[in-house]
Amino acid sequence: MKNKIRIAFIGCGNMARAIISSMCDPASVYALKRNGKVFCITAADRDEAQLMPVKTLCATSLDVASAVADSDHVVLAVKPQDAAAALHGVSLAGKTVISVMAGVGIAALKELTGSDKIVRAMPNICAAVGESCTAYAATDGIDEQTVTEILGSFGIYRKVDERALDVLTGVTGSGPAFVFEVLKAFRDELISHGIDSAAAMEMAVQTVVGSALYAEKAGKDIDALISDASSAGGTTERGMACLRENMFADILRRAMQCSIARAKELAL
Repeated sequence: MKNKIRIAFIGCGNMARAIISSMCDPASVYALKRNGKVFCITAADRDEAQLMPVKTLCATSLDVASAVADSDHVVLAVKPQDAAAALHGVSLAGKTVISVMAGVGIAALKELTGSDKIVRAMPNICAAVGESCTAYAATDGIDEQTVTEILGSFGIYRKVDERALDVLTGVTGSGPAFVFEVLKAFRDELISHGIDSAAAMEMAVQTVVGSALYAEKAGKDIDALISDASSAGGTTERGMACLRENMFADILRRAMQCSIARAKELAL
């Protein structure tokens, strides 16, 4: 008989749905099955509309306390300001709590949940396609293997000191939106020159995906990658000069700094 990893999600917003969809993907299911294990997932939310997108993927419940009672691991996926209300009358003592709430520290999570087994994680929306970059910090006493099987089912994971999580929230957590903004600029420029929107989007996406894969496989310093893509006196060199003159990298870094500051403001 397979070893069942029983998981309840408290809150079923965008992030929870992204994670659940990847955990239920055939590739994730197969990888876990090879280790003789299977995810048994229940998504719980007091708003039934939030549950509708995952009803074909996992069990759902409007009763948070009931969903949690049958689970060993609980993913806390509500907004920080809604956490106290979501957990009212719910006991998480003895359960492993994996929080994906921005800014809420381990000490606050212990007090909020009544559990001593806390994992504070920061995934991103790319979890929906199994490509999240998830940083996490944890208390002693958790089942590290099971926790990393959960986190690994929707992307890569790295254990870090908790003090780094606010920074990572503003960079890897918020980062996909910044990349999408660059993607939008690529697409819109192509459209402005008469290329139809579908083709423009396809080419813009491939440019970003191809660049990321090249960076991953080349294993070079960033400046060397830029040099690889540029020719002396060529079009790319001219464009890079424009980016630097307009402090493009500094603007991106300021955006990240704003996100980091907001993560700290949300801290409980």
